Amino acid sequence: MKKVFILFLAIYTSYSFSQTAIWKKEQMMPTKELADKINSNLNPKEKPLILNVGPMDLIKSSIEVGRATSVTGIEKIKSTVAWENKTRTIVVYCGCCSYASCPNIRPAYDALINAGFKNAKVLELPVGIREDWVAKGYPMEN
Repeated sequence: MKKVFILFLAIYTSYSFSQTAIWKKEQMMPTKELADKINSNLNPKEKPLILNVGPMDLIKSSIEVGRATSVTGIEKIKSTVAWENKTRTIVVYCGCCSYASCPNIRPAYDALINAGFKNAKVLELPVGIREDWVAKGYPMEN
């Protein structure tokens, strides 16, 4: 009976741990906030740099760097941001699935942090780009 209880406790703890948020609020950028910044009259250098790190459609003004699970994608991220100010806001998104389970988001975000960027953000797409961005009428590249 003790072994069954320990096994149950281990499974429950593992499940509970996997359900905790992997991103802190300060690491996220809400979709409406990004859409408002894209549509604003800010100087282009004051707007966030938006990196598409997956296979999905392009948000207006975003740069397609490719899947961040590949060495080529990470290298493209590094070369794209090489001359950027380390305090510039950089937003990464994929949109193929939820930001919580996407395989491309964590490597992209970590590459930016490791490169010294202080304002790297993950676009808050709880379901995916179509549901959380396109369906809301937010700006897309044509």
